[in-house]
Amino acid sequence: MHDALGRRPVDVEETRPPKVVLVRAPPGFGKTTLLAAWVRLRRRLGDATAWVSIDEHDNDPFVLWSAVLTALEKDALTADDTRALHPPEQGQEERFVTALREATDRRERDVWLVLDDVQRLRERDVLHGMEVLLTNLPVRLHVIISTRFGEPAALRRLRIAGELREVKVNDLAFTDAEAATVLSGYGVTLAHSDLTRLMARTEGWPAIVRLAALALSESDDHIATIDSFVETDRAVADYLVGEVLSNLPTDMREFLLRTSICERLTVELASELTGRDDAGVLLEHLERVDTLVSRCSAHSEWFRYHSLLLNYLRMALRSRSLATVTALHRVAAGWFVRQGDALAALPHAMSAGDNDLMAELVVRFGPAIVLGGQMWTLRRLGRMLPCATARRPAVCAMLAVAELSTGDRYTAEERLAWLTADSRTMQDPGVCDLYLLALTQLARLTGQLSPEVDELSNRLDGIVDVDLRMLALVNRGTVLFWLGRLERAHADLSRALDLATARGYVYAITHCLSHLAAVAGARSDLDTMARVAHEAVGFAHESGIDVSPSTCIAHAAAAWAAYQALDDETALTEARTAADLAGASDDRTTALCARSMAAIARSIEQPHDAVLRLRECWGALPRDEPLQPAAVAIVGVAEQKIALRIGRAEWAAEVPERASAWIAGSGELLFLRARVHAYHGHSTTARALLDKITSDRVRCLVTNTEIETHLLVASLAERSGDTHTARAQLIAALAKAQPGRVMRPFLDTGRNLRALLSHQVGRLGQLDPFAAEVLAAAPATRPGTGAELSPREAQLLMELPSLSTTEEIANEMYVSVNTVKTHLRSIYRKLGVATRREAVLVARQQGLL
Repeated sequence: MHDALGRRPVDVEETRPPKVVLVRAPPGFGKTTLLAAWVRLRRRLGDATAWVSIDEHDNDPFVLWSAVLTALEKDALTADDTRALHPPEQGQEERFVTALREATDRRERDVWLVLDDVQRLRERDVLHGMEVLLTNLPVRLHVIISTRFGEPAALRRLRIAGELREVKVNDLAFTDAEAATVLSGYGVTLAHSDLTRLMARTEGWPAIVRLAALALSESDDHIATIDSFVETDRAVADYLVGEVLSNLPTDMREFLLRTSICERLTVELASELTGRDDAGVLLEHLERVDTLVSRCSAHSEWFRYHSLLLNYLRMALRSRSLATVTALHRVAAGWFVRQGDALAALPHAMSAGDNDLMAELVVRFGPAIVLGGQMWTLRRLGRMLPCATARRPAVCAMLAVAELSTGDRYTAEERLAWLTADSRTMQDPGVCDLYLLALTQLARLTGQLSPEVDELSNRLDGIVDVDLRMLALVNRGTVLFWLGRLERAHADLSRALDLATARGYVYAITHCLSHLAAVAGARSDLDTMARVAHEAVGFAHESGIDVSPSTCIAHAAAAWAAYQALDDETALTEARTAADLAGASDDRTTALCARSMAAIARSIEQPHDAVLRLRECWGALPRDEPLQPAAVAIVGVAEQKIALRIGRAEWAAEVPERASAWIAGSGELLFLRARVHAYHGHSTTARALLDKITSDRVRCLVTNTEIETHLLVASLAERSGDTHTARAQLIAALAKAQPGRVMRPFLDTGRNLRALLSHQVGRLGQLDPFAAEVLAAAPATRPGTGAELSPREAQLLMELPSLSTTEEIANEMYVSVNTVKTHLRSIYRKLGVATRREAVLVARQQGLL
């Protein structure tokens, strides 16, 4: 079926044409125009069609069936076909239908009968005749029924039998593109955001879109017009009254007015607002007869009104009695409070001007709102609260927590400063708990710890409110994680996760899972890290919050696990997602780790750029800010490795000096210094430092560093001919790497250990399967995985793209030609190439140039 305006087709014909088509929509949706266009099209194609426009006079059976026969004789059937047809008398409808069947069945092609405005049929005899016709339709006859509301009872059986095709409001509503076309006809062009705004207001109601287009064509402020044209444009109000509300009984209109204060409502809420115990019957009747009232979803108990109808009803209710509006909002607020839905209750409490109720809702339900992920809504509502209410100490503290949860530190710190200035506020235990919770969250975001964090710990188990205690656990567990107190962090986050799961708080569940994945990573349990990170991301996706900053650390954890397992594609994808979410993260350390992981993953393809990004992330950090020790260790070891890979020894030497502010006394600091010595050929000094780690005199923060240590010792021992030590250290590295399938260190160590590993495979017992997997992942000719370039080699590599000869390069570097040739051979070997041109090409691919 095609609209005469050239809009998209609405099919009423299929492979097997339906017996009946029902076109049901409120006035102004173009039903008649749509059907008229379709009839013209069918007639041009030679089809038999008949049209009956029903009016009030058709409530007489003789008049209705006479009109039907006249339409059939005029456009569908011949005189011979209709000679035996007469309008049926009461009780003779079956005989009439039989005669009609005989007349239509003699035709070679089907006959389509359009009945427009069927909602005007009300008399019992007429409706009975319609039932008989639709129940016993002739084979060749198809009926199209157009109605504003309701439907003949017989259609329910046809629907079940699959012989009814329905064209509903959504099929007839304008799309964005169609609305834009209509607007352009009035000389109006809207920005995409304004068009979206208009469509949200009108829901694509064609007649209203045209009225809006007219209003917009006369306005210089499109946004203001879109937001207010229902209230200010008389044409819209007249249309809604004349075409929609005037057809409803007085008690039905009153029902709509009193329930319009709610965006959505249930039968119980409607009963509270109207005092009617038949509210369910009225809502179901409105849903059946008026498509401007509908369920929020197919089987939902919640109903909603079309946004335009809702706006008009609210305007009309305000005009009639502001006192009534206030009283109804108070009733709605009380109902939602009893349902435990503070977010729905708050706007009604504000509209009712009930300051005490507003304060109670913010304090009582604030923790649950934040844990459920609706802190942005609470923050917006907080800005709308009267100043006197927002300044109440408990309200002020809870709003600070909500603002910190959305990253609005400036406003939150203002509120906390005001609370701090009023010492009386701390005399209330509830206010004190909220205040300490806010300070703990601020410490989590800034890294600036305060004595109040320990004070909250002392008070935590005494907090009676479960949601407040849960929020305190979430914040304390996160702070403890960043401080490196992993056991306590794991206990707090696990406890909070159990509570959040029992109450269905999706934001808290996602946050706890994400940070528990990070805790597992800090413990070097990569299997658990990957599993819990994927659980967090999957849960967030199922809950519709997968783009929430709460998943940032989970994506970073998943990226690190994939990176260590040599799953480069997943590592890059997860790291990019983490970095994107870091931009919206309210947690400074989470953002730092996400950006660092993105840089490390980037080093797979662009090592030079990766080092620059890491130096930018970490170089500007104040040395007195506490940071997660395991994160410093992981990133520091990775950054130094990449720096040495591109021959920037001076950058590599800076890493242990910077990291010493946070991981002094750790095995990682010894390893970082040992690797710089090894790079410069100081093997004895390097071995002495590394021996402190391998002998367990100094402990590493993460297992990855222990693996790297064993491999570096093995590499140095192999170079010096100490095969026994090299083998023992290689086996030790494999033993530590196997549980979590940590493969990256073996790939990065280079080919000198690959030969040793290849000789050991088959003689390693339980380690053999993993050793074989590592061997297969480290091909002998992989460019860029050999030992790092020495400073001289890195300097020579920078000269290779020039046109200088070997002799000229030797003169420039103040060395002999033979020395240059020796360095060249070493560069070729490390890059896996055979010529100068190939060396330049591979070096550029590896980011070395």
